[in-house]
Amino acid sequence: MSDEPSSLRIQERLAAWRYLASGEATSLVGDADAALDGGLEVGDLARLRRRHPDEPVNEALELVQARRKAQGRLDGVDRLLLDRHGSEQATGSVVANWKARRFGGASVIDLCSGIGGDSIALAARGPCRAVDRDPVRAFMTSVNAGIEGIVGDVREIEVSNDLVHIDPARRDESTGRRHWRLEDLSPDPEVIRSIAGRASGAAIKLGPGLPRPFPVLHERQSVSIVSEGGRLVQAVVWTGSLAGDRSVEAVDLPSGDEIAGEPEEMPTGGAERLSPGAVEPGREPVLVQFHPAVERASLGPTAWRRRFGDAELLEPAVGLGIGVTRGEEIASSARGSSRWIRLTGVRAIERPRLDEVEKAVVGLIGDGPPPNRVVVRTRASAVDADAWTRRLARLADPSTPGEVVEIHGIRIGRRIAVMIGSPLVGPGQESAGAS
Repeated sequence: MSDEPSSLRIQERLAAWRYLASGEATSLVGDADAALDGGLEVGDLARLRRRHPDEPVNEALELVQARRKAQGRLDGVDRLLLDRHGSEQATGSVVANWKARRFGGASVIDLCSGIGGDSIALAARGPCRAVDRDPVRAFMTSVNAGIEGIVGDVREIEVSNDLVHIDPARRDESTGRRHWRLEDLSPDPEVIRSIAGRASGAAIKLGPGLPRPFPVLHERQSVSIVSEGGRLVQAVVWTGSLAGDRSVEAVDLPSGDEIAGEPEEMPTGGAERLSPGAVEPGREPVLVQFHPAVERASLGPTAWRRRFGDAELLEPAVGLGIGVTRGEEIASSARGSSRWIRLTGVRAIERPRLDEVEKAVVGLIGDGPPPNRVVVRTRASAVDADAWTRRLARLADPSTPGEVVEIHGIRIGRRIAVMIGSPLVGPGQESAGAS
């Protein structure tokens, strides 16, 4: 008896979303859209219910809200059937299309398909079947991807010698609470290992905060750390025939650039160069920051060697993620930021006191033109970046073509050091991958 209310509610939800997918719901969805434009006052909701009695008003409002929130992330969002939680968990179109290309034209089973973010891309490049245990989500996938959405338990789906995509749930549907531990995934890691072990190849979608060392889900696997627009969005564990030749790769989207290698930590040292008064004219230290996917994948040393060879690279404190080198270590022809590496020439080092930092910035500007902007960056909340930005922004003039002044607050052991400098950008090079 305890399952009856739940089963009844599922059937009610499914009926509501089937109605919203039909041509009969056009007026309801349009009115819900207009009501949200007006701020959705209590009277608006009452009028909606009077105008559309016995129609799924709540679901229509959720559909419109979800579509609005997914604008720019999901292609063709105005034709998609999606709810709030499903939209938030769905892979964005840029990432989904990038993943789908790795499958070639082979047949794929998309397990835990959700609203079909990945299924849409997979179905566009070849045969695809989708499975989800929630009948509503399976129906959404069928509408959005134009394929049959199968209702089923992924543990019971036959995947022998197939290619599969698995998107384990990382959120409790009843509370909306996100899960960060691997053991809290649904299906759990043991089920995922079993599925990957039976498939010829698998792509397992996980959160970008994948713990290191990376979990072993298959005897042959590689990991992609994916960033879109400079923000980490996803980690993908590829197994079997889909695994890469190197154990980890950093991916930048939408450019599609990739760098692969083996995880490696930077050698520790150079902390003394980041002490107040340590900057010597002609021997200024250079802060080295890595593209977020490179940093997360521990590919910083790999990216560094590819650009600067054997030039010195040290990490002032273990786990800081930022490197330091000497300006003279970098050949003048190779100076400047790139896709994977961002360099900041340090001109002054101060204690974490805002008044002193402001005074130092004013001194560096001198009689020259004001900077175009002042940017404050920090790690582990070493300084209050928001408060410092508000205070120091008055030193800049966005209407001038002046340089950018960067303030970096970082923890080195028990002390906090504040570096003041400017990005080193060479001719024709971009300033990408800021921390």
